[in-house]
Amino acid sequence: MRANLAEKTVEFCARLRTEHGFAIGPRESREALLAMEVVGVADRMRVAAALRAICCSRSEEIELFDRAFDFFFSSRPQGARQTRGPRRLREVREERDAPAAAEAPTAQRRPERESAAEAWQTLLARYSPDAATGDSPTIPREGLDAARRDAARLVTRLHLGRSLHWRPQPHGRRFDLRRTLRAALRTGGELLAPRALGHPLRNPRFVLLLDGSRSMHEHAPRMLQFAYALCQRSRRTAAFLFSTQLRDVTRRLRDADRASLRLSDLGEAWGGGTRIGASLRDFVRRHGASLTDQTFLIVVSDGLDAGEIEPLQWAMRELDRRCFAVAWINPHANLPGYAPSARGMQAALPYVSAFTSFERLDALTRA
Repeated sequence: MRANLAEKTVEFCARLRTEHGFAIGPRESREALLAMEVVGVADRMRVAAALRAICCSRSEEIELFDRAFDFFFSSRPQGARQTRGPRRLREVREERDAPAAAEAPTAQRRPERESAAEAWQTLLARYSPDAATGDSPTIPREGLDAARRDAARLVTRLHLGRSLHWRPQPHGRRFDLRRTLRAALRTGGELLAPRALGHPLRNPRFVLLLDGSRSMHEHAPRMLQFAYALCQRSRRTAAFLFSTQLRDVTRRLRDADRASLRLSDLGEAWGGGTRIGASLRDFVRRHGASLTDQTFLIVVSDGLDAGEIEPLQWAMRELDRRCFAVAWINPHANLPGYAPSARGMQAALPYVSAFTSFERLDALTRA
């Protein structure tokens, strides 16, 4: 089935080139195959959006692409073959624009053209792995109280169990001879205060890895609210944003301007393409030494990685090995019929202890 899908994708790109005059070559065909691997095939609209971003080089091609996509991938009978030759992009454009030129002035047609161009730019940016910088995000105040309650519930209910190391405890299970003898020096050798060792409860340390790419734009307010609330609730929290670069935003979230709650100077960690594997690998190399069995790591991302999968697999394996648990919050996980079919999610899931959405954050305490 995978091979058949690859052949159909290549054939579709070839038809766009030969029958409709699209500027598509071998490079675009390879990128189309990669896009199908990234977004999966479960959602028809997502597949169309990914292929549209690759195949359309001008905003005028969007309408023609949609017709060709519906015709080529339709499961309905396609009917008898027409004797009329293929319609070129120029013919379709002239036929579409002729009535509009006769009935409406140029000033009235301009918003439709700008809207189509803007939509095309949005689709192109959404699935592009290229670096970019976005506007400084603002943490919304609406819903912030709910985020604070979620953060407080996570901190109070998460139990990591007891440490494997022996530590001084008032009612430990093991007699501590050395500390008992040292205490006896203060009482002239009398063993009046026996000391004990035990396994103390581990105090959780939270690490947040937040996907700041364009594909997460609509979910960014909820994500930033949760990160802000957790950093305010626990001083043992560290937060990192990533897009095509990784940036530590812990201090920015703790010291965010209470008047505006705006995060500035994020560089390519915000609003760019999606390189989850490369960013997580960078985090392990730079900050992996600080991860312990008290670290509860949470990744917030839709899992749409436009980069190589091998770095993501290596990074997730290292994070799982070094941390107490790794949780993944996917904003789409609560949607009816959702399946983690994107190859980025499939590579990460074997190392994830809890996979949930913002609507089911209680699942984090059961990791």
